[in-house]
Amino acid sequence: MKLPRFVKQIGKRVVKATPVLRRHFFSSTDYRVLSGADEARELTASSGGWLAERTVTRQERAYQELIAAMAHGEPRLDLKVAAEAIAATAIANPSVLDVGCGSGYYSDVFAALLAGGVRYTGVDYSDAMIARARARSPLTAFEVADAIRLPYAAGAFDIVFNGVSLMHVVDYPAVIREAARVANSYCIFHTVPVFLNHRTMFLRKYAYGAPVVEVIFGKQELMTLCREAGLRLEREWPSIPYDVSEPTGHASTAETYLFSVLPS
Repeated sequence: MKLPRFVKQIGKRVVKATPVLRRHFFSSTDYRVLSGADEARELTASSGGWLAERTVTRQERAYQELIAAMAHGEPRLDLKVAAEAIAATAIANPSVLDVGCGSGYYSDVFAALLAGGVRYTGVDYSDAMIARARARSPLTAFEVADAIRLPYAAGAFDIVFNGVSLMHVVDYPAVIREAARVANSYCIFHTVPVFLNHRTMFLRKYAYGAPVVEVIFGKQELMTLCREAGLRLEREWPSIPYDVSEPTGHASTAETYLFSVLPS
């Protein structure tokens, strides 16, 4: 039975006003600015966040809906941009390392939206995420690995793709350096939340019901870190809107960056 519109509106207001319901139904909610990297590290160590099976289940449920829409010819903007960034490298059937792969949904995105496909490997520091990824796609390569200590040789992959995970690692300079080390040709940092005119800030939010750290990057600092890691910006794309001005007092957006790896 289809509910009347006014009933749905009342339901939404009730959910938004109730913390337990809000954190259950919204993928991202209850943002709070942290004092800095030390508090962010304490939260990462204590929360469990992305390691929890419940978080994995809720995230996968959200992406199943996106993958289904993509299969019907309606990919969300960020999924299209991810494929466009891979295609912009002009490498036929590239080897791609997906850092922070979650349950491996970008393997589906690349298979569906890239005509030549990719040779995909996914890594995530969460055992629960990798277990779910292997269950979903048993023939795809998935490994448990930390983004700041990747278990691969220098230049092992044509492209290192970081899809919406750079923002959740407190030691993000190390993630950038490791991506640059392992990439032979290109690094892609996808759907990165940035302030165009403000410094980097650390936030706590509830993602799929679990407290996690989120980094909103000062774009100038991010570009400097990438240059220092030996990366050169080739292209950038706007991704889905991401404005955290309410908790931070500063407008933000989300962008995807394609960097080439400079000769060492």
